[in-house]
Amino acid sequence: MLLDMLQSSSPYLVGSILLAVLTFAGSLVPGVAAVLVAGAAPADPRGVAVVALAGCAGCVLYATGGWLVGRRYGSRLRRGGAGRRIGERRWSRAERLATATGAGSGTALAAAFFLPVVGSLTPIVAGARRVPYTRFIRWALAGGAAWVSVYLSLGALAGDALRQNRHLLVPILVCVAVVVAALLVIHHRARPSREGTGATGDMNDTSDTSDTSGMSAPAGSGDASGKILG
Repeated sequence: MLLDMLQSSSPYLVGSILLAVLTFAGSLVPGVAAVLVAGAAPADPRGVAVVALAGCAGCVLYATGGWLVGRRYGSRLRRGGAGRRIGERRWSRAERLATATGAGSGTALAAAFFLPVVGSLTPIVAGARRVPYTRFIRWALAGGAAWVSVYLSLGALAGDALRQNRHLLVPILVCVAVVVAALLVIHHRARPSREGTGATGDMNDTSDTSDTSGMSAPAGSGDASGKILG
């Protein structure tokens, strides 16, 4: 069984795989899944420590890579096709987290790891907005360590529960697959309506501008006529 195979695997192997996944996926869905699975693997405190350190290192590498990419290409990524598909609302939220100042700003930056898409954008925005690397990476490390600890614990609890109730594994996987498929369908159907709303808003703005222009022209004409008659 998969759980037995994970538990018998070397923690260094599990940690290496987790490090590689988190370096490229961060807190996105593949990263979350990797941490949960890794949490079900180690059976002793030393193994847990090895996997946790590997997870923290992966978060730091991902955050550093995102910061460097943002410093060089941040504005281009945001204005490009992929950036527009992500949505300006998410970019703006990531920008508020990355550039916040005052009390609690560092905590907010650390908490970004728990926000799936926004957390992945925050390192890019931090680099683009020239947030000092030492300040950024300090809070990124704190947030990454908290995020890894939470999901490793959840993975360990889920692994123990499944080992004690092996007959529930298949029904649970089926339910998870159904929920994920339903969420994807809902998201796919909601996108056209959001795009249609945005297009309607743009048309309304254009219409308002045209109406304003049309209303101002006669006033200008009247002034000119008055000057000629005068």
